[in-house]
Amino acid sequence: MARSVEERLKQLEDVREINELKAHYCNAVDCGWDGLTQDGDRMAELFVADGAWEAVPSFRLDGREAIREFFNSNPFPFGFHGVTNPLIKIEGDYATGQWHMLCPCVNADKESIWFGGIYTDEFVRTADGWRFKRVAVSAAFTSKHPQGWECSQAGA
Repeated sequence: MARSVEERLKQLEDVREINELKAHYCNAVDCGWDGLTQDGDRMAELFVADGAWEAVPSFRLDGREAIREFFNSNPFPFGFHGVTNPLIKIEGDYATGQWHMLCPCVNADKESIWFGGIYTDEFVRTADGWRFKRVAVSAAFTSKHPQGWECSQAGA
């Protein structure tokens, strides 16, 4: 059955909003290069109240407050995400998305590494627009970067 122009336009608008939500996520979690830390308050606002963030398979945060607290503790002092290859599927007020991710970062052990992985996300439409129901990152690879990261801003 052919969809109307209005239905197709709504889907395009939804896809754009979900892509922008992912960009806001990256901006909130990236830090160190600009002298700032991760923004747990901003991160929490991107999730529904019972949303979850997880590093598959071993670590999970449940609920906005756990997400806020964890990211406000600045667990990764440097990160600079690049996300590509979005695959977004929308079914009414629920959507899924998948992105490839490449992130030069400093891990919890204070090692400079390259981290590559896949984000597999779930979204729900709320009165305030699309929000994350679940963000799950799965590692594809890590590689140490022994030279460290030389950042252009003070404090990095």
